[in-house]
Amino acid sequence: MSIKKSVQTWVSSTPVLRAAFGVLRTVRPVAVIGKNVFVTRYKDVADVLSRETEFTVHEIDGYKMDALGNPFVLGMDASPEATRDRNILRQVIKREDLETIVRPFIISTANKLLEESVSKKSINTVNEYARVAAVRLVAVYFGVPADEKKMMGWQRAVFNDAFVNLNSDPAIHKRAEIAAKELKEHMINLIAERKQQSNLEDNVLNRLILKQTENEWLDDVTLRQIISGCVLGVVENISKVVTHVIDQLLNRPEEFKKVTEAAIKGDMVTVRKYTFEALRFNPHNPAILRFCRNGAVVAKGTKHERKIPAGSTVYAATLGGMFDPEVVKKPKSFDPERNVDYMHFGYGPHACAGRYISEIAAPELVAGLLRLKNLHRAPGKAGRIVYDEVVFPDRLILEYDV
Repeated sequence: MSIKKSVQTWVSSTPVLRAAFGVLRTVRPVAVIGKNVFVTRYKDVADVLSRETEFTVHEIDGYKMDALGNPFVLGMDASPEATRDRNILRQVIKREDLETIVRPFIISTANKLLEESVSKKSINTVNEYARVAAVRLVAVYFGVPADEKKMMGWQRAVFNDAFVNLNSDPAIHKRAEIAAKELKEHMINLIAERKQQSNLEDNVLNRLILKQTENEWLDDVTLRQIISGCVLGVVENISKVVTHVIDQLLNRPEEFKKVTEAAIKGDMVTVRKYTFEALRFNPHNPAILRFCRNGAVVAKGTKHERKIPAGSTVYAATLGGMFDPEVVKKPKSFDPERNVDYMHFGYGPHACAGRYISEIAAPELVAGLLRLKNLHRAPGKAGRIVYDEVVFPDRLILEYDV
C-alpha cells in the first residue's frame, strides 16, 4: 500500500472520524468549510436527513445510478415517481416476510455455512459466511439467483461507484460500468424466463411481475430497475455490518461473554441489542451525504444556527450523532440497553429500504458465530479485518473448537 493510500485510509478510519466529529460537535456543530458542510449533532443530523426537498440526493448518488442505467428510489428526490416506487416496494417486500421467510432462511443458511467450516475449525467472516449468506438471500427471497462470485462482484463494483466513489475514480467507475452491463443482461434474461413460467414461486421479483397486470407503468425496464435497486447493497451492507459487529464484540471480553450466553439461549432480543450497540462504535457508514441546492438554515433557533450556502455538499455525520451526549447518554460506554433510535440505516424519507431485513439478518448471522465453541480471532493479521481498496471488508478469520 502506498504512503498516500495509507494516509487516506487512516484519515477515513472510524477512530479518527469519531474524534474529528467529536471536536466539531463541541466547537462548530455545523461547520461550513467552503462548499462542504459537516453536521455532527444528533438532532441536526436527523433534521437534515428529514428535509428531502432542501437536502437532496440526486446530485450525490442519483446521477451515478442513472449513468449506470439503474435509477432507483434511493437516488430519487421527492417526486411522483419516487412515491410510486416506494409504494410498490411496500407491496412486494412485506413485513410478515421477516419472520416467516427471512429469519428462517438466514438461520438455515448460517448453520449450513458453519457446518461446512468444521473441518478447518476456522471461517472467514466475510467471504465464507456473511457475504455468502446475503447472496443466497438475494437469490431466494428477492428471486435473483446468479453465480455467487459474479453476484458478489457485481454488487460491490456498482455499490462502490454509486455510493462510495466520492472522487470519481475512473477505475472504480469503469468496473461499475462493466458490472452494471453484465447484471442488466442477467436481469433481462431472468425476467424473460420468469414470464414464460405458468406457476411462479413466491419471491420479490415474481411478485413484481404479477403486479404488472394492474400497473401499466411497471414495464420490464422499470421492473428490472426496481429489483436491481432492491438487491443493491444487500450483500455488502449485511456483510460489513456482521463483520464490524463481531470484531467490536471480540474487543470487549465481558460483553462478548454476555452476548454469547444470550445467543446460546436463543435470546435474539438481547443479541439484537448488542449487535446495534456494537455497530455504533464502527458503523458501516459514518456519514450520509446530501446536496443543498438553494441554501438552507440548519439548527434554527439554537446558538449554533448556520446558513448553508447554495451548492454545498452536506455531510450528515451519523457517527457523530450517535456519540452526541445530548441524546446518547454516556456515549463512550457500551450500553446495549440504550433507548435511542440508531442511525445505522439512515434516517427520514431515504432511510435504507432494506433496513428491516438487515435488522433481522445481521443479528442472526452474528448469533450463529457466537454459538461456536471458544470463538476467537485467528493469530496475527489474519484475525483482523482486511478491507478491499475502498471500504468493504474482505477478510476476518475466526477460529473455534469443535
